[in-house]
Amino acid sequence: MIQFVVGAAAGYVFGTKAGRKRYEQIKKGYKLAVESPVTKQAVKFTRQTLANKLDPQPRMKEVRNLKQDDGSTVLEPDQD
Repeated sequence: MIQFVVGAAAGYVFGTKAGRKRYEQIKKGYKLAVESPVTKQAVKFTRQTLANKLDPQPRMKEVRNLKQDDGSTVLEPDQD
């Protein structure tokens, strides 16, 4: 517990010494990276690739040995 308190105190001291100016630099760098066209293109490509890999209509098959009292059907993913 003492190590945690010492670590937190050291982090606070070093953080305050870096000050608001350093915080603004980090924030600006992050914003530039997130809003860059290259990053946007990479995110778009990744989303398209994932969407193409995922099947929006998964094949399902009826589980024959499970009967429901209310007449509903039990389905499971078809692995074939």
